[in-house]
Amino acid sequence: MQLPRLRLSTKTTISSQIYVFLRYQITSANIRPGATISENELSAHFKVSRQPVREALNSLEHDGLISVIPQKGTVVKKISASDLRQVVFIRSALECSSIDNIANLPVGKYTRILNKLKENFHEQKEKSDPANVAGTFLPLDDKFHEIICSFSDCAMTWQVVQSCKGQLDRIRYLAMGVEAPLDGLIDEHEQIISCIEGYEYDKAKEMLRGHLNSVMGTYKSIKKKYADWFEQDSWQAAPAMLCRADNRQHPSVWAWQLTGCSRHAEQSR
Repeated sequence: MQLPRLRLSTKTTISSQIYVFLRYQITSANIRPGATISENELSAHFKVSRQPVREALNSLEHDGLISVIPQKGTVVKKISASDLRQVVFIRSALECSSIDNIANLPVGKYTRILNKLKENFHEQKEKSDPANVAGTFLPLDDKFHEIICSFSDCAMTWQVVQSCKGQLDRIRYLAMGVEAPLDGLIDEHEQIISCIEGYEYDKAKEMLRGHLNSVMGTYKSIKKKYADWFEQDSWQAAPAMLCRADNRQHPSVWAWQLTGCSRHAEQSR
């Protein structure tokens, strides 16, 4: 595994710098799903002790990007469609709730946040380069949604989104400019801003949900190109297995049981 060099700064902790660096390497697929990561090799690469490396790896494991496998070591997790669905659900819930909270904000604060959204949108129009979408648009896209979350008046909102969207970011990097045309994404941002400015909050939430859920269609075409980077979808198991009322099953399976199995029961009557 060949990694670029990291110039460490004294302004933040070493572990946080290594975490941000490795997270980018994983989400941009420079470190591919299934790759093994050695704590010792990373320590030698960064020329630091193992402690900050271990702390960075713990954060990546918390983000769902790596896992520790006994007798194998630390491995970059494959992309999970089940995880994607859960991340999109959580992110949609939090960002739409942020818009719901606009009514509780003082006018001055609402105006400041709205102006930040507009400034961000203009930057997207001016600075996004189709030849380098990952380097120019994606950071601005993240900032756009961070500003949306600031309508919640709760700093933890974006922190939670950021900590759980690692799997989603990998799809974004693979899809940008190809499966997800740049102009279309920027246009959707403009429409969301227009709805918020026009006090059409329900419409803004509807558009935001569609905007965020589009990745669930995008990932399918990405999976065709990089099939070995993906886990097998849990819902592809045999229906008879899924219909067992087993509390040890994954929450996504419980949801399937409530819908799929109930429909099966209706049809059997």
